[in-house]
Amino acid sequence: MKLYEFEGKALFRGMDIPTPRGYVAGTVEETKKAGKELGFPVVLKSQVLGGGRGKAGGIRFAQDEDELIHFRNEMLGTRYADETVEKLLIEEKISISRELYMGITLDPQVSLPVLMLSGHGGMDVEELAQKHPHKLLSRVLDPLEEQRPYHMTEMVLKAGLQGHEMVQVSAILLNLIKCYFAFEAVTAEINPLIIDRAGKAFAADAKVEIDDSALFRQRGASDFKRNRKPGNSLEAEAEDAGVSYVRMNGGNIGLIAGGAGLGMASMDMISAHGGEPVNFLDLGGDAIPSKTASALRIVLTTPGVEGVLINAYGGINNCEAMAKGIIQVIEELKPRQAIVVKMRGHSQEEGWTLLEGKKIPIVKFGTTEEAVMLLLKEIQKKGC
Repeated sequence: MKLYEFEGKALFRGMDIPTPRGYVAGTVEETKKAGKELGFPVVLKSQVLGGGRGKAGGIRFAQDEDELIHFRNEMLGTRYADETVEKLLIEEKISISRELYMGITLDPQVSLPVLMLSGHGGMDVEELAQKHPHKLLSRVLDPLEEQRPYHMTEMVLKAGLQGHEMVQVSAILLNLIKCYFAFEAVTAEINPLIIDRAGKAFAADAKVEIDDSALFRQRGASDFKRNRKPGNSLEAEAEDAGVSYVRMNGGNIGLIAGGAGLGMASMDMISAHGGEPVNFLDLGGDAIPSKTASALRIVLTTPGVEGVLINAYGGINNCEAMAKGIIQVIEELKPRQAIVVKMRGHSQEEGWTLLEGKKIPIVKFGTTEEAVMLLLKEIQKKGC
């Protein structure tokens, strides 16, 4: 479950990670109250689960109450990708002396979380990681090994901090690790971590995602369960359909996989041949026609998708049932995107026959690489 910024910051404060003072507001009355409590100037931040809001105008600075209400009226109801802004986080404006980045995410290559730190933070940290990877420090975190303050100090010194700033950032880094494991997170990120002109460090943003399978244990996150409007986001639709769906930034190839491992291997193969995955979707077990159909609808409606690779092994799942779901969506939506299916296993012959009857390209006995290459050719044919 992805958390909104204000929810992630609530977890951070409970783990002694300092954040700017702020209030969540929706109504005009709540907005005015926040401004009076904080004093001006203030920052208004759209609460959405996706990224890129800063460049899209989702963060504004108000100098007085009139400007605060004006921005509030403009920002609420705005759509970012497939999300609608329903709440704002209104915070005190911090005078920034320096921005850093720190985060923890799971590295599939080592099957362990990795701690990352950079002396440069902000909106273009992804570009920094690609062009100047030496500026992004990292440390593999073994859950069985206790992380100690001196481990953090070594990283922070390499990032170029000294003195009181080094002490503060080291403590926040250690507390972020504690937060990550305490709440069984998939991702915990602070970008930027700011140091103000007085030398105090604050988490100016919070991106936290908790493992869905651990939510029943996480009482501290129980208050974050939301009453969603049907179809409010693709992630919400995926949750309702019972599939694991993760949206990527950019990309042109949609993916539906029959298993997380097969999905990761498919993403690597797509990238190796010049494509870029736009999503990750794991069908899981019990891929009945309706579930498969829901998965395909979600991927086809993901912005930027030019083609869809369906890569499934029908061990637990039934290939004939999955084929029926695929055909249902194709007849319903008549998609312009290319679709290629690589499907093996239980009832494969019946599934293949159904797909061939609808002239859907199939890879029967070939590899994932062959399926990816076929999909890229089909995309060229269609001129997507």
